[in-house]
Amino acid sequence: MRGVANNGGLFGERNGWHLPQFDDTGWSAAMIGQPLQPGVTWYRTNFDLNVPQGQDASIALAFGDIDTPRSDTAYRVLIFVNGWHMGQFIANVGPQRVFTLPEGILNARGRNSIALAVSTDGAPGNVLEDVRLITQRNVRGGVQTTTEGERR
Repeated sequence: MRGVANNGGLFGERNGWHLPQFDDTGWSAAMIGQPLQPGVTWYRTNFDLNVPQGQDASIALAFGDIDTPRSDTAYRVLIFVNGWHMGQFIANVGPQRVFTLPEGILNARGRNSIALAVSTDGAPGNVLEDVRLITQRNVRGGVQTTTEGERR
């Protein structure tokens, strides 16, 4: 389903490391903030969301200090959410540090996976900054939708 438009040429992409069903139980645990080795390092995590019915929550992935336009460290991140390539973060270029995760890709009431392909030249001080989910906006309401079979 993802096809060539969603996959790049990284070894990890060709081997499905970004896909939610990939079995990473044999991987070593990694800590963000450790010096990055030259090349590409993959990070993966799973998490559950439970946004209440009737609420629209805009959820985003944030890197480092979101009030600082660019980082002193040099690394690049390819962002995969539930197997879909959602964007790219380049730490020392900026200014975007927050990436909204679209509903429909993100499961607001269930299991989700994020994979990050982090590349760097391995220079001293190059570390992946803090990565976290943030809620940009959370409101009640919205337009009620119906499916084809529920029309009144």
